[in-house]
Amino acid sequence: MSSKLAVIGLGDVRKQDKGLTIYLLDKLKNIFSETLDILFIEGGFDGEDLFETLEDIDAEKIVVLDTMREIVKPGELDYLIIKPREAKSLKELLMVTIGILSDDWGKKLSNSLCEKFYDILDKVSNIINNLLNK
Repeated sequence: MSSKLAVIGLGDVRKQDKGLTIYLLDKLKNIFSETLDILFIEGGFDGEDLFETLEDIDAEKIVVLDTMREIVKPGELDYLIIKPREAKSLKELLMVTIGILSDDWGKKLSNSLCEKFYDILDKVSNIINNLLNK
C-alpha cells in the first residue's frame, strides 16, 4: 500500500536528547491521527539501517528526523532536500536534523530541549502540513 507521506524518527530514548525524535513521533501520531495517508516509523538508533528502511517504504514523500550535537544549535533545525530522478514512487526525501545539547546516558531530555520541545514540534508539524498540501 502506498502512502502520501512517511515520517521516520532516528533516535535513542536512553541517551537524553537523542530520544527527541522518538518523542516527536509520539506527539505527531496524535496530531495527525485523522490523516490516514501518513506512516510513522521508528527507524532505529541511528542511520545505520536507514537505507534498508527506505527501500521498504512506498511513499511519495519521506521525512527523516535525526539529531546532531555538533554544527546545528540546540533546538534549531537544518534541512536537506533530495528529489530522486529515478524512483518508483518517491518524489521527495527531506532530511531534518535537529540540534541537541546532550547525548549522555539518561532517559530525560535536557532542560534546554524540554523548554524548546513544543516549538520544535510546531516546526515539524508545519513541515508535514506543507508536504501534505503540496
